[in-house]
Amino acid sequence: MVRILLTGATGLIGGAVLHQALGRDDDVTWVCLVRCTSVEQGRQRVAARLERFSDPFTAQRLARKIEIVPGDFTRADSDMDPRLDACTHILHLAADTSWWGGERVFRTNHDGTLALARRARAMPGLKRFVHVGTAMICGADAPSLVEETAFPATAARHIVGYTESKAATETSLAEQFPDLPIVIARPSIVVGHSTLGAAPSSSILWVLRAADALRMLPCSPDSCVDIVPADWVAETLVGLLTKPDLKHDLYHLSAGAAGRTRWADVITTFEKADPSDGVRSFRQFDLDRDHTLLRKRFSEVFGLDDASKRAMLRATRAYYAFCALDLTFANDRLVEEGFERAPSLASYLPVCLANSAEIVEQFVDDIEMFAPVPAAPVSSPDLPLAATA
Repeated sequence: MVRILLTGATGLIGGAVLHQALGRDDDVTWVCLVRCTSVEQGRQRVAARLERFSDPFTAQRLARKIEIVPGDFTRADSDMDPRLDACTHILHLAADTSWWGGERVFRTNHDGTLALARRARAMPGLKRFVHVGTAMICGADAPSLVEETAFPATAARHIVGYTESKAATETSLAEQFPDLPIVIARPSIVVGHSTLGAAPSSSILWVLRAADALRMLPCSPDSCVDIVPADWVAETLVGLLTKPDLKHDLYHLSAGAAGRTRWADVITTFEKADPSDGVRSFRQFDLDRDHTLLRKRFSEVFGLDDASKRAMLRATRAYYAFCALDLTFANDRLVEEGFERAPSLASYLPVCLANSAEIVEQFVDDIEMFAPVPAAPVSSPDLPLAATA
């Protein structure tokens, strides 16, 4: 019997994984390690995430199919719950996705993952341990086409601590746990759901909509973004987890050179969904030199009258910095394994826009990533995977 230990079940991709997997008639048992005070509280946390993919009744029905183990992956090496011993596979999605969480992010994502790896050594039937990182571990100075084998690199210059923590984790797993059947999966930028649109999450989608509202880009319209939908990422992760034989132990889950999206295509899609004058002219600006210009324009479009909007401005600047890199993540390995290519953003962006709330309201899905660093240490959150993850 296949028993899959899942961390991050209450996050976006964790919810997508469970929504797809629990609807199948197979002999797979999903064991979810959830921060909670009781099994029922944990089950309701998972059900709340599943509601974003379905109706409340279906969410409750699906949540009843899983085993809940109250716990924290960052302390998994001291968790002797026997239900963990029998797991045959691990899908590790949980992470602290805060961009400015400082040392806390490193402790959670690096030290916490190593604790989970130590616990994995006590699982005698373990066949595969899929660790989900981020393609953005390449840093800010990577070539336009990023190959899997080139990273992690000690010389990489990271824009945020989150990606630095993920790069360090990959290095430590390779050095300290060569005995474990670890496979690294690195999603590119995760935006929306190919059929449910913005319903499961508005993470990153609000950035595209904000750029459209601002009519400003820190890059050429001919530059590209490597974007994939959450449901495709979930399906591919389960495939990597359960496929009997894999040729490699590291994969980009990305659109790749064949499926990447040009900003010009995004602009065209916005024009079709919300016609203006047919041109939809964008101003290209320098993110560093035109700092004041962006703030002025943001204030005109959204206002800066409360803390959430000021946080949104900071987040917009941060995401613009990633957009300006114009990166594409090679996905040849995934294609050679026989996995389906990701649907293009242009093909499902209309459904995302059709069920979108106001842009400022959608930012709420990412606001935790840009919250100030707490004064005192806190336990690692069970947050959705970062969109640049």
